[in-house]
Amino acid sequence: MLILLHHSFEMILKSLIVERTGTVFDAERGYSYGFDTCLRLAADELDLLTKDHRKFLSILDNLRDSATHYYQEVSEPVLYIFAQASVSLFNELIRKATGKGLLEFLPGRVLPISSIPPQRLGCVLDEEFNRLRELLRQPDMNKRQAVAMLRPLMAFKVGGEETHRRMTVAELEVAVENLSAAQSWRVVFPEIARIELGSDGDGISVGFKVVKDTPEALPVRVLKPGDPEPTGGVIIQKEVNLFDKFNLGLDQLSKKLGISRWRVIAMIREYKLDSDDGCFRELRIGSQRYKRYSMKALDALRAKLDTAEECWAKHGYELTHRKGKRK
Repeated sequence: MLILLHHSFEMILKSLIVERTGTVFDAERGYSYGFDTCLRLAADELDLLTKDHRKFLSILDNLRDSATHYYQEVSEPVLYIFAQASVSLFNELIRKATGKGLLEFLPGRVLPISSIPPQRLGCVLDEEFNRLRELLRQPDMNKRQAVAMLRPLMAFKVGGEETHRRMTVAELEVAVENLSAAQSWRVVFPEIARIELGSDGDGISVGFKVVKDTPEALPVRVLKPGDPEPTGGVIIQKEVNLFDKFNLGLDQLSKKLGISRWRVIAMIREYKLDSDDGCFRELRIGSQRYKRYSMKALDALRAKLDTAEECWAKHGYELTHRKGKRK
């Protein structure tokens, strides 16, 4: 279904572009415009799509790409949302082109596309992420299945960005790690928490809208390089989400290095990695604090792994007695 929905939008966008420009053929490359080009022209040059329309189609494009080239698990509620929202947007585009709605071209009969009633997007996403987190907590967790479940959810994040692109395998693997460590999916994906469904007009008309604040959303401020970091409860984003860059906790470092958690702490103290902004950040979400480490920190620790026992001998006593812990 996702592939067919995607193809229908590519065809109607090409029709609208031909009507405005007279062609959808790229003379230099020798073939017709792809979906990326159609999306760019329709949104940026011809004013056929709003920002929210473009983001919805970008999400759909990521879902179609995953359905075509990878293995993904799309639940019925998520599929329903995309099917209904696609019908709504297709109706808008038809009306923009002809002045008439879909009902004037199709028989006026009821054609249910799902027995599952519509829900708020936030509730659907909560259920999806809870299912995924349950899987991640299992000792015999199948990482391939986890990635398959995450693909359609990551499409919301990547497709909701200002620039159209497709998700990468690397960021999927990072997201799985982050979800395993975070207490809430909204900490890992604040961008998704800002998406809601809107309904306009008579009947069921569903469309995606990116909003600044929703009851479930976390307050997000996007910082540019050079801006001072705030002290309030916001998620800091610069060129990338800092939770993507600082994606390792102490337990993850311990597992990757093959040494105990306390020896990792001793090495961090010895080499002052928690004073290096490229290695460590304490990220705040409201009243919650998260101590996170980057791949740079992992590489630095791995390079000095043979000194782990020496660092433990030097700092172990102070660390364990100060915290009231045992070795």
